[in-house]
Amino acid sequence: MGLPGEMTVTPSPSAAPGPPGAVFIIAGEASGDWSGSLLVRAMRRARPELSFRGIGGRRLAAAGVEVRFDSSSWGAIGVFDALKKVPRMWRAMHEVQAELNAHPPGLLVLVDFGAFNMRLARAIKDVGIPTLYYFPPSSWRRRLRRPELKDLVDVIATPFPWSAELLSGGRARAEWVGHPVVDSAQPRLSRAEAYDLYRLDPARPVVALAPGSRDQELRYLFPVLAAAGAKLTKQFPGLQVVIPVAPTLDRERVAAELARAGLTAKLLNGMDYDALQLAQAAAVCSGTATLEFCCLGIPMVITYRTSRATTLEYRLMRGLFEGQRLAGMPNIIAGREIVPERMGSGATAETIAGDLAAFLNDAGLRARTKAALEEVRATLGPPGATERAARLALELLGAREGCHAAAG
Repeated sequence: MGLPGEMTVTPSPSAAPGPPGAVFIIAGEASGDWSGSLLVRAMRRARPELSFRGIGGRRLAAAGVEVRFDSSSWGAIGVFDALKKVPRMWRAMHEVQAELNAHPPGLLVLVDFGAFNMRLARAIKDVGIPTLYYFPPSSWRRRLRRPELKDLVDVIATPFPWSAELLSGGRARAEWVGHPVVDSAQPRLSRAEAYDLYRLDPARPVVALAPGSRDQELRYLFPVLAAAGAKLTKQFPGLQVVIPVAPTLDRERVAAELARAGLTAKLLNGMDYDALQLAQAAAVCSGTATLEFCCLGIPMVITYRTSRATTLEYRLMRGLFEGQRLAGMPNIIAGREIVPERMGSGATAETIAGDLAAFLNDAGLRARTKAALEEVRATLGPPGATERAARLALELLGAREGCHAAAG
């Protein structure tokens, strides 16, 4: 299914009229907070008078959303971790459902976060609020896991073309809009300017260690990444290490872990693409960051490590029920392992350092990996994903407002 050109969106005929210009948006984890904030800003550029409320984190708040519940700490890995967060999510679900029933907005936008958003979509289906699902759950999969989504919402805006095909044929209109990372993962500085600004030596190799955005990742994965970096500096004495520190992580804990490992590194403010473009290789926590490094064309080892209980649960679920051999997004999209994956007990300082050393030592391997990553990047669509999603949202909102005006 191709990218949308001129779009005509028709809301459900049962939709209750909502306040003009009122949008309710719900995003759970850091990636949804980020993509949702881009969507809000794009909608506001077209219609500055819009008002936004919802659930999200600091990025949505910075975009001007009145955050009813802060979901920054809701991200969970596995059932054991999720159970700890059920009470607060259940309370938020109950209160938001009541609010949407009592005061239905002109538009509801759901961003990923399937465990919460799918349940809410079922609960309010009969209220008739025009609903856009942006980044449908598990949209990267080549098999449809949640077929009911086709009939739960009005419009689905998905980053992958195969997802649009899988989700077509129901009540919802499914459109491939592309992935916003194509626009965002772009350096603003030239490499020469970046070397100068960050005081990095172009004659010495640069490696990036990206630990993720969750507390669990800082606790279980980052010590391994720091140890891997320390081992690598012994093999490459002139090595320069840069570390993107997400705003959700405690920078003092990051610095303390580096001190324990005996590793000197430059800490960046989040995914600083100007600095990261200089890396010859990277060790990256599995997640959206792998696509960001993919768009930068940086060879990487994708890694993840968490508690033993969650690792066991992950293996059982993936091995017995999912049939999913690959874990990293670039590999899943490519359908083969184009970059190494080190997960669970396989994510050791030795293996990660070895993978990074292979990239640093072999220019041919780096070139082949860059070419494979470029193929993956091409499947993410052309620039303008957020604007296309915003156009869908605004047309759905405008259609509801038109119905409201006609009824009045």
